[in-house]
Amino acid sequence: MTTVLAPSDYGQWVLLVAFQTFCGLFLINPVDQHVFRHAHAWWDDGTLMGHLAKFDGFIRLVSLFITVAVVLWSYYRSSGGGSNLALGLGEGVTVGIIVYLGTLSTVFSTLLNVLGFRVQSVIWVIVSTLVGLICSTLLVAEYSHAISWIFGQAVGAAVGALGAWRTLFRHSKKNSVDSQHIAFTDFLNRATVLSFCLPLAAATGFMWLQNTGYRFWVGGVWGVAELGILAVGLGVSAQLSGLIESLAMQFLYPYLARCISNAKSDAQTGSALSDLMNVLAPIYAIWAGFNAVCAAALLEILTDTRYHVAAPFVIFGAMIEFTRCTTNLWSNAARAMRRTKGLIYPYGLGAAVVWLGAIAAAHFEMGLSGLSAVLVIAGLVTCGSMIVLMQRLLPISIDVPRLALGMTVMGACFAAALVTPMQTMGLYQNLALLLLGGTVASLLMAATLWRNHALTRLLSVSLRSN
Repeated sequence: MTTVLAPSDYGQWVLLVAFQTFCGLFLINPVDQHVFRHAHAWWDDGTLMGHLAKFDGFIRLVSLFITVAVVLWSYYRSSGGGSNLALGLGEGVTVGIIVYLGTLSTVFSTLLNVLGFRVQSVIWVIVSTLVGLICSTLLVAEYSHAISWIFGQAVGAAVGALGAWRTLFRHSKKNSVDSQHIAFTDFLNRATVLSFCLPLAAATGFMWLQNTGYRFWVGGVWGVAELGILAVGLGVSAQLSGLIESLAMQFLYPYLARCISNAKSDAQTGSALSDLMNVLAPIYAIWAGFNAVCAAALLEILTDTRYHVAAPFVIFGAMIEFTRCTTNLWSNAARAMRRTKGLIYPYGLGAAVVWLGAIAAAHFEMGLSGLSAVLVIAGLVTCGSMIVLMQRLLPISIDVPRLALGMTVMGACFAAALVTPMQTMGLYQNLALLLLGGTVASLLMAATLWRNHALTRLLSVSLRSN
């Protein structure tokens, strides 16, 4: 993308993805969390496919809504005109398609994993990713525009969604209930919407404002080209953090979901959450340190020279991502207890810090570095307030020695990255740094998992009852 797309085109892609993220966080996430929360029960009683049919209808409405929103935004942002209307239609339809197909692909493949069909889940994720990458690359090389990349991703998502759905259907049809016998209120009733989905939507809406919504402000104040540079720097850290977080979610979260589903008391739920925290928190800290020290090398290897100036933003991104991942870990308590109102305050506070800080950064001409510092501060505020509130809701027991190891490593790495920033190096030097850093990080993470009783307890449960 950085080879073919200029920073301004990359910035446009970032804005379109922000619409997709808005749907994912604010509109869809509260409902798919409801799906995952009940996946085991629906699988056990044979109604899962029927409930998924109702979920499909909901996603279609969301996709239609975001299509119209993007068309209107693109048209008025470009000051009208027939050609601008055509471009707006193209952008709107493309975003609507990726929202629909991307959501189904993610949900279906995740359900396979949650229900214990782990090999099939991995296969369809890999197939979807490879097909999307190939199609996006071919399209963006021929048509150098943001929507080319997004449309290619939609093709990959379509393949993944179809394959994962067929796998689910094949394994469940002998025990399935026709969707016509399931009313939409059986899938999502008023009480669930009011007590679970709406509070979670408010929280994730603030999350979007904090982590993504500011991009529209950056594009308007500093320009889409500067937004593209910032997004690449922060994006490298986000991709590395997303890698380890995705592995954790795919491997450990299904066990957490089953533990919570089987829990007979708040104490058992708290024990499961404590186990997850004690496994992942030290790993996230160590990985964040590796991210800060080594991700700039990855930036130089994988991106065009036009984007190498984004290296300082990689360090900011490592800090931001660590606070985000840690906040997500603690927020599991509210989801497990179905008291999602508790998530509103931390994310609302973080969003307020970001937007007030962004306005101040523009007013005092602090530049994108000042804005990045604001994002770090907002992440720390969100994480701190989340820990305080979740501990009151459902106390979590911390494995202090393992967490202390992770935090010490992360602190040392951040200090080294800030005091002696990595200078531009050649390809082989960058590769050697990544190999060395990855090896050290892997050994340290393995040390936190060695004879880890929390990990043993999580893996002791069975994902399926049949």
